[in-house]
Amino acid sequence: MKKKKLLLSRLFPFFISVYLLNMTSLTANACPTGRPRDISYIRRDNNRCEGILDSRPISNNFELVAFSSSNLTNYPDTLKIRVPGTGRDKPIISIQSYTKNYRLDEVEAIYRDSGFIFDLKTNTILQRVKIPFNSLLPLAFVEKNSRRIYYPVILEQPSNAYKFVIYTRNRRTFPKVEISQNGRVIPSNLQPRNIPKRGQITFDWQPRNNPAGTYQFYLEDGNGRSISFSFKHDPNWL
Repeated sequence: MKKKKLLLSRLFPFFISVYLLNMTSLTANACPTGRPRDISYIRRDNNRCEGILDSRPISNNFELVAFSSSNLTNYPDTLKIRVPGTGRDKPIISIQSYTKNYRLDEVEAIYRDSGFIFDLKTNTILQRVKIPFNSLLPLAFVEKNSRRIYYPVILEQPSNAYKFVIYTRNRRTFPKVEISQNGRVIPSNLQPRNIPKRGQITFDWQPRNNPAGTYQFYLEDGNGRSISFSFKHDPNWL
């Protein structure tokens, strides 16, 4: 009996180490490898993770899920994804759609034409699974000193406006929505396009002749809860 207890006491640290190793492996393989014909979220062509997730994490808060500009009316065979203005700082780029839990991230974009560009074959997942083009939620940011600055993701060609999409778990009213630069509020009519019980809330902003630079988006709901984030704008991008 004593020998069994001694053996178990010696094996226990081994089992713990194996368990922790397995947990680490699971975390590291959040984007696993797989067969190219699978529609599951896997690493593809060694330059991105793309596919359909088993489930989508639900946030308890409301948060920015898209900042983009596009004139897309249907899918081309190759979708041009471009993030301008970051210099040589490589942006973190993602595109998701709540339709069928589509996600694209860990994108290996290349620097070209004063921006980072990625060409995405749409017949791999988007057209094959019939993800609506107008459900895509693109987002890109550069993080410096623990601070994120968002840059617009341009799909194909830009429109004359930016689209901001906020995700909210609960229905909210927004008595205060502002865009400012250097502490000065920019006159704009930022009314939400829709206020669902839960889900996506879209704001369109036409910057017109506003100068290039860093801007702040501030959003406050009826309960006094707020979010704010910094984003870049340049009239040459639109």
